[in-house]
Amino acid sequence: MRFKLRQMEVFRAVMLTGSINAASKMLYVSQPAVSKLVAHTETTLGLRLFERAKGRLIPTAEAQALFREVEQVYQSALRVDEFARALALGPASLLRIACSPSLAPAIVAPAIVELKRRLPGLRVDWHTTLMADMPLEVLSKTVDVAVTSLPIEHEHLEVVPFMRGRMVCALPPDHPFAARERIALSDLKSEPMILFRRDIPFGTMIARACQQADVELTSVVDVTRADQALALVRGGLGLAIVDEFATGGVDCIVRPLVEDLEMVSTFVYSKFSPPSRSAMVLMQAVCRRADELGRRIGSTPLP
Repeated sequence: MRFKLRQMEVFRAVMLTGSINAASKMLYVSQPAVSKLVAHTETTLGLRLFERAKGRLIPTAEAQALFREVEQVYQSALRVDEFARALALGPASLLRIACSPSLAPAIVAPAIVELKRRLPGLRVDWHTTLMADMPLEVLSKTVDVAVTSLPIEHEHLEVVPFMRGRMVCALPPDHPFAARERIALSDLKSEPMILFRRDIPFGTMIARACQQADVELTSVVDVTRADQALALVRGGLGLAIVDEFATGGVDCIVRPLVEDLEMVSTFVYSKFSPPSRSAMVLMQAVCRRADELGRRIGSTPLP
């Protein structure tokens, strides 16, 4: 390997600090050692990484491009280190959760609060992500359980429905449609819309519904997350169709759609790795939250 891990570490430190002196302090090594390794790295790679100017190192375009790749490796190494530390504490000491962004505030956050009260010693790693990225995260064991806004289909994943929801229309408080009880897709034909990208599940759902209603909507901005759409609605840029769970506490008018755009939220975990006790506690807490909202699907069977 031409670019060794130690070289990456030193290169990253120099990129972050901008000087040999600061990088050496960051790494607790001598300045000559850092300077020598930087020069050796440039020779080994055959790249000019820095321009020298008045005691500072100015990254070249090649260095900037390389840094983006190195940072990904570094963050992955940190996750491995965290995982190893969790294993040392015991297999049940860490729970890693991913969820759809729209479910985070109203559904998953309250469940995590309940989880931590019941298991205060449990470390929780939680992030939001797009559904397209969840299968790889679950199967690669980056996360133990995912909570999705819509079902995911994969032969190696268990997908357990637990909640139903609806897509709704969000509009600024002063919009004329605020006086209506319900809004049809056909009402939105002449309105500026903030729409989900068509290559993600919500965008596909909305596009299919518009096709069935013979309606063409005009998008002024395409987004991947409901919070992005709602921020633009609050700014008066247009109207948006989002899922109902994303609209809690936002300064927008929310109206149901005439068309029934149903969403089914699910738990997702690997068929090869049964959920841990802490994952089960989390899923039960999520189901209780769905009960409180009146959106629970029956008595969802959990493993």
